[in-house]
Amino acid sequence: MRIAIAGKGGTGKTTIAGTLARLMARRGREVWAIDADSNPNLAVTLGVPRDTHADLTPVPRSILQTDPADADGKRKILSVPASDVVQRFGHSAPDNVKLLLMGRVDHAGAG
Repeated sequence: MRIAIAGKGGTGKTTIAGTLARLMARRGREVWAIDADSNPNLAVTLGVPRDTHADLTPVPRSILQTDPADADGKRKILSVPASDVVQRFGHSAPDNVKLLLMGRVDHAGAG
């Protein structure tokens, strides 16, 4: 099962995603919570301490490769299985949730 939460800014997407992830994990589901926001705060919502949050390593873009079946060369695919990405770059959060950060803007003009 995959659940994506989308909507306008400031509507509570991160709060809902974090709460849902923790509840599902508490019920025994394997949960991968992926924070793809340019201002990532899902870790805090999942209960990761703020002092730890800044030290979390995002998933590097180097795990992507151009899809050889794409004639335009624009489509990207994982160069390793998704389970390997989670094992290598997933961060443990409370309630046994695995958090993946898809990147962050470190300073103005970096986006």
